[in-house]
Amino acid sequence: METIMKIPFLFALFAAFIAGLIGISTNKTMNQTCIYMIIAMVVFYLIGALLKATITGIIEEQNKLKEQEEKEKQEMEEQGKLRIEKEKEEKLAKEQHLGNNLDLVADSDLDDGFTPLDLSQAVRTKMKE
Repeated sequence: METIMKIPFLFALFAAFIAGLIGISTNKTMNQTCIYMIIAMVVFYLIGALLKATITGIIEEQNKLKEQEEKEKQEMEEQGKLRIEKEKEEKLAKEQHLGNNLDLVADSDLDDGFTPLDLSQAVRTKMKE
């Protein structure tokens, strides 16, 4: 992040250096070369400031998205834990209930493994013997 903060200064420095070299190589006077260097520094400093603001905005947006994803992930994990705890509590409540009372509910999903023998099937097996 420190390098991003230095972008405007580095752009201005580089532009002034190039403008100075061009001014010296074309045999401009010292005043003209300094004016070109100042203009180049101001223009490229503004360009660097714009670039810095853009890069900083992109980085902040990415950080916000990461934080939002982490929050959503934590919420999903918490919901999963709560659901598992609720299922355990329900299972425990059913187990405690089974030992104390007789459950005569017709549509209970508890299966004790009993299947009644069909009368016709019993008669057929006896006749075959």
